[in-house]
Amino acid sequence: GAEARAAVRAALHRPVEVHEDEVRPRRFEPVVLASGNLGLVSFPDVPHRMSREEIDRRHPALLTTLAAHPGIGFLLVRSEEHGAVVLGAGQDVPLAEADRPGGPLEPFGPGAGEAVRRTDGFPHTADIMINSAYFPQTGEIHAFEEQIGSHGGLGGDQSRPFLLSPLSLADPAPADGTGLTGAEQVHAVLRGWLEAAAPDGRP
Repeated sequence: GAEARAAVRAALHRPVEVHEDEVRPRRFEPVVLASGNLGLVSFPDVPHRMSREEIDRRHPALLTTLAAHPGIGFLLVRSEEHGAVVLGAGQDVPLAEADRPGGPLEPFGPGAGEAVRRTDGFPHTADIMINSAYFPQTGEIHAFEEQIGSHGGLGGDQSRPFLLSPLSLADPAPADGTGLTGAEQVHAVLRGWLEAAAPDGRP
Protein backbone atom coordinates (compact mmCIF):
# COMPACT_ATOMS: atom_id res chain seq x y z
CA GLY A 1 0.00 0.00 0.00
CA ALA A 2 0.93 3.66 0.30
CA GLU A 3 2.96 3.01 3.45
CA ALA A 4 5.13 0.42 1.71
CA ARG A 5 5.67 2.68 -1.31
CA ALA A 6 6.70 5.51 0.99
CA ALA A 7 9.19 3.22 2.75
CA VAL A 8 10.77 2.17 -0.54
CA ARG A 9 10.94 5.77 -1.79
CA ALA A 10 12.67 6.78 1.42
CA ALA A 11 15.19 3.94 1.07
CA LEU A 12 15.90 4.99 -2.52
CA HIS A 13 16.14 8.66 -1.48
CA ARG A 14 13.17 9.58 -3.67
CA PRO A 15 10.47 12.14 -2.80
CA VAL A 16 7.64 10.51 -0.87
CA GLU A 17 5.09 12.33 -3.00
CA VAL A 18 5.67 13.78 -6.44
CA HIS A 19 3.39 15.46 -8.92
CA GLU A 20 3.29 14.26 -12.49
CA ASP A 21 4.94 17.42 -13.80
CA GLU A 22 7.77 17.01 -11.28
CA VAL A 23 8.79 13.53 -12.41
CA ARG A 24 12.09 13.50 -14.27
CA PRO A 25 13.10 10.49 -16.35
CA ARG A 26 16.03 8.56 -14.92
CA ARG A 27 18.39 6.53 -17.00
CA PHE A 28 18.65 3.53 -14.72
CA GLU A 29 15.35 3.13 -12.92
CA PRO A 30 14.79 -0.23 -11.20
CA VAL A 31 12.00 -2.38 -12.57
CA VAL A 32 9.49 -3.41 -9.90
CA LEU A 33 6.88 -6.09 -10.62
CA ALA A 34 4.20 -7.70 -8.48
CA SER A 35 2.69 -11.17 -8.73
CA GLY A 36 0.20 -11.70 -5.94
CA ASN A 37 2.24 -11.55 -2.76
CA LEU A 38 5.55 -11.89 -4.60
CA GLY A 39 7.57 -8.80 -5.54
CA LEU A 40 10.46 -8.71 -8.01
CA VAL A 41 13.00 -5.89 -8.25
CA SER A 42 15.57 -5.80 -11.06
CA PHE A 43 18.19 -3.27 -12.12
CA PRO A 44 18.19 -3.51 -15.93
CA ASP A 45 21.39 -1.53 -16.42
CA VAL A 46 23.36 -4.38 -14.81
CA PRO A 47 23.80 -7.36 -17.17
CA HIS A 48 23.99 -9.92 -14.35
CA ARG A 49 22.06 -10.69 -11.20
CA MET A 50 23.20 -8.01 -8.79
CA SER A 51 24.79 -9.18 -5.57
CA ARG A 52 23.74 -7.99 -2.18
CA GLU A 53 26.99 -6.09 -1.88
CA GLU A 54 26.39 -4.28 -5.18
CA ILE A 55 22.85 -3.35 -4.14
CA ASP A 56 24.11 -2.06 -0.78
CA ARG A 57 26.69 0.12 -2.50
CA ARG A 58 24.10 1.60 -4.85
CA HIS A 59 21.23 1.92 -2.34
CA PRO A 60 22.65 1.49 1.19
CA ALA A 61 19.28 1.54 2.99
CA LEU A 62 17.14 -0.39 0.52
CA LEU A 63 17.50 -3.99 1.70
CA THR A 64 17.40 -3.21 5.42
CA THR A 65 14.35 -0.97 4.98
CA LEU A 66 12.46 -3.60 3.00
CA ALA A 67 13.39 -6.46 5.34
CA ALA A 68 12.23 -4.48 8.38
CA HIS A 69 8.85 -3.53 6.92
CA PRO A 70 5.99 -5.30 8.76
CA GLY A 71 4.26 -6.13 5.49
CA ILE A 72 7.24 -8.09 4.17
CA GLY A 73 8.07 -11.62 5.23
CA PHE A 74 11.50 -12.07 3.70
CA LEU A 75 13.85 -11.09 0.87
CA LEU A 76 15.96 -13.38 -1.29
CA VAL A 77 19.24 -11.97 -2.62
CA ARG A 78 22.62 -13.33 -3.68
CA SER A 79 25.70 -12.54 -1.63
CA GLU A 80 29.22 -12.57 -3.03
CA GLU A 81 30.43 -14.13 0.21
CA HIS A 82 27.61 -16.45 1.29
CA GLY A 83 25.67 -17.23 -1.89
CA ALA A 84 21.89 -17.06 -1.59
CA VAL A 85 20.75 -15.39 1.63
CA VAL A 86 17.34 -14.73 3.14
CA LEU A 87 16.73 -11.46 4.95
CA GLY A 88 13.87 -11.08 7.39
CA ALA A 89 13.07 -8.76 10.25
CA GLY A 90 16.22 -8.96 12.35
CA GLN A 91 17.46 -12.05 10.50
CA ASP A 92 20.16 -12.53 7.90
CA VAL A 93 20.86 -16.19 7.16
CA PRO A 94 22.12 -18.35 4.29
CA LEU A 95 19.29 -19.89 2.29
CA ALA A 96 20.43 -23.39 3.28
CA GLU A 97 19.60 -22.56 6.92
CA ALA A 98 16.56 -20.33 6.43
CA ASP A 99 13.92 -23.04 6.94
CA ARG A 100 15.37 -24.34 10.19
CA PRO A 101 13.45 -23.79 13.45
CA GLY A 102 13.36 -20.07 14.17
CA GLY A 103 14.50 -19.17 10.65
CA PRO A 104 12.71 -16.62 8.46
CA LEU A 105 11.12 -19.34 6.29
CA GLU A 106 9.78 -21.46 9.15
CA PRO A 107 6.38 -19.65 9.33
CA PHE A 108 5.75 -20.55 5.69
CA GLY A 109 5.63 -24.26 6.46
CA PRO A 110 7.16 -27.44 5.02
CA GLY A 111 8.56 -27.11 1.54
CA ALA A 112 9.24 -23.37 1.79
CA GLY A 113 13.00 -23.83 1.71
CA GLU A 114 12.83 -26.11 -1.31
CA ALA A 115 10.56 -23.66 -3.16
CA VAL A 116 12.89 -20.72 -2.49
CA ARG A 117 15.97 -22.74 -3.47
CA ARG A 118 14.23 -23.63 -6.73
CA THR A 119 13.55 -19.94 -7.39
CA ASP A 120 17.14 -19.03 -6.57
CA GLY A 121 18.31 -21.51 -9.21
CA PHE A 122 16.46 -19.88 -12.10
CA PRO A 123 18.81 -18.25 -14.64
CA HIS A 124 16.87 -14.96 -14.64
CA THR A 125 15.88 -14.59 -10.99
CA ALA A 126 15.30 -10.96 -10.07
CA ASP A 127 17.98 -9.08 -8.16
CA ILE A 128 15.66 -8.82 -5.15
CA MET A 129 12.85 -11.32 -4.57
CA ILE A 130 10.31 -10.13 -2.01
CA ASN A 131 7.72 -12.32 -0.29
CA SER A 132 5.04 -10.61 1.74
CA ALA A 133 4.32 -11.27 5.39
CA TYR A 134 2.24 -14.30 6.35
CA PHE A 135 0.23 -14.71 9.54
CA PRO A 136 -0.26 -18.43 10.31
CA GLN A 137 -2.76 -17.70 13.09
CA THR A 138 -5.26 -16.21 10.63
CA GLY A 139 -3.97 -17.56 7.31
CA GLU A 140 -3.71 -14.01 5.97
CA ILE A 141 -1.03 -12.63 3.69
CA HIS A 142 -0.24 -9.17 2.39
CA ALA A 143 -0.74 -9.14 -1.37
CA PHE A 144 1.02 -6.59 -3.56
CA GLU A 145 -1.94 -6.63 -5.94
CA GLU A 146 -5.52 -5.70 -5.12
CA GLN A 147 -7.07 -9.14 -5.33
CA ILE A 148 -9.31 -11.29 -3.16
CA GLY A 149 -6.94 -14.24 -3.49
CA SER A 150 -3.25 -14.36 -4.16
CA HIS A 151 -0.62 -16.30 -6.04
CA GLY A 152 3.05 -16.26 -6.87
CA GLY A 153 4.60 -16.31 -3.42
CA LEU A 154 4.51 -18.35 -0.23
CA GLY A 155 1.92 -18.26 2.52
CA GLY A 156 -1.78 -18.95 2.91
CA ASP A 157 -3.96 -21.40 1.01
CA GLN A 158 -1.84 -21.03 -2.14
CA SER A 159 0.88 -22.99 -0.35
CA ARG A 160 -1.36 -26.07 -0.29
CA PRO A 161 -2.14 -26.81 -3.96
CA PHE A 162 -3.62 -30.12 -5.07
CA LEU A 163 -4.36 -32.23 -8.14
CA LEU A 164 -7.85 -33.72 -8.37
CA SER A 165 -7.83 -36.67 -10.75
CA PRO A 166 -9.81 -39.86 -11.48
CA LEU A 167 -8.68 -42.98 -9.63
CA SER A 168 -8.10 -44.61 -13.01
CA LEU A 169 -5.04 -42.41 -13.52
CA ALA A 170 -1.69 -43.13 -11.93
CA ASP A 171 -1.02 -41.66 -8.51
CA PRO A 172 0.64 -38.27 -9.15
CA ALA A 173 2.61 -38.31 -5.89
CA PRO A 174 6.30 -39.24 -6.22
CA ALA A 175 7.20 -42.68 -4.94
CA ASP A 176 9.40 -41.20 -2.22
CA GLY A 177 6.42 -39.32 -0.76
CA THR A 178 8.01 -35.88 -1.07
CA GLY A 179 5.18 -34.32 -3.07
CA LEU A 180 5.32 -32.26 -6.24
CA THR A 181 7.38 -29.07 -6.38
CA GLY A 182 7.17 -26.64 -9.27
CA ALA A 183 5.50 -26.53 -12.65
CA GLU A 184 8.11 -28.87 -14.14
CA GLN A 185 7.05 -31.78 -11.94
CA VAL A 186 3.35 -31.11 -12.49
CA HIS A 187 3.99 -31.02 -16.24
CA ALA A 188 5.74 -34.39 -16.03
CA VAL A 189 2.68 -35.88 -14.30
CA LEU A 190 0.31 -34.48 -16.93
CA ARG A 191 2.53 -35.73 -19.75
CA GLY A 192 2.64 -39.15 -18.12
CA TRP A 193 -1.14 -39.31 -17.99
CA LEU A 194 -1.39 -38.28 -21.65
CA GLU A 195 1.16 -40.85 -22.75
CA ALA A 196 -0.59 -43.58 -20.77
CA ALA A 197 -3.90 -42.68 -22.40
CA ALA A 198 -2.41 -42.49 -25.91
CA PRO A 199 0.68 -44.73 -26.17
CA ASP A 200 1.05 -43.95 -29.89
CA GLY A 201 1.51 -40.26 -29.09
CA ARG A 202 -1.84 -39.13 -30.50
CA PRO A 203 -4.27 -37.23 -28.23
